[in-house]
Amino acid sequence: MTGTHLNKSARGFTLIEIAVAVVVIALLLGSILVPLATQVEQRQISDTQKILDNIKEALVGFALTNGYLPCPDKTSGSSTPPNDVPNDGNEDFSAAGTCIAAEGGNVPWATLGVGNTDAWGNRFRYRVDTDFARRSPATTFTLTTGAGLRVCTTAACTVSLTSSTSGNGAAAVILSHGKNGLGAINSLTNSTNPAPTSADELENTDGNATFVSRVATPTGAAAGEFDDIVSWLSKYTLFNRMVAAGKLP
Repeated sequence: MTGTHLNKSARGFTLIEIAVAVVVIALLLGSILVPLATQVEQRQISDTQKILDNIKEALVGFALTNGYLPCPDKTSGSSTPPNDVPNDGNEDFSAAGTCIAAEGGNVPWATLGVGNTDAWGNRFRYRVDTDFARRSPATTFTLTTGAGLRVCTTAACTVSLTSSTSGNGAAAVILSHGKNGLGAINSLTNSTNPAPTSADELENTDGNATFVSRVATPTGAAAGEFDDIVSWLSKYTLFNRMVAAGKLP
């Protein structure tokens, strides 16, 4: 009897018991990994926002030094050095003193000496009101120069985050196309990623003067997918910094 009792006690785990243990372990790991993934994503968003803030400060510093904002680095087309080369990080401008990529392109990271990609390896998009990027022999901007870039909460622009008064918009807009990277220029291939599918993300890629900045929403959301991170430079912020530095009027 004693031997029989010992054999039953030492028989080990059944397949059912092992399966239950595996399920419990999987649940525990899942509860740990999901918050970790969320933390990583939040860190990527935070890091990208910091780079955008640095870029905006660099834009102001460039204007204080030169009297105008830099032109975008164009993303395609022929290459004619030194001021007309796509995806090299340098601003592209013509002999007439105007921007070659008038409807926007990459942030000219080499010209500004800032980070060249967001946390997901894509270029930052940059659009400048062309009146603020003119340089000799063109006429540079003054305190009476109007800015026409708009930032809204939707593509329909029912609510504007910049002044809706004509000429009082943003002087420049910079943005990351977020984790999904749709519509962005890939920093490794210098090619354009697949286009966005939502109206609000498409608005940030269509080359016009209106941009969207709003709370992120996932695929399938009623408002459509959106994870772009958008920042802008008010013309009045720029004027204030330049007047304080004695660069204007």
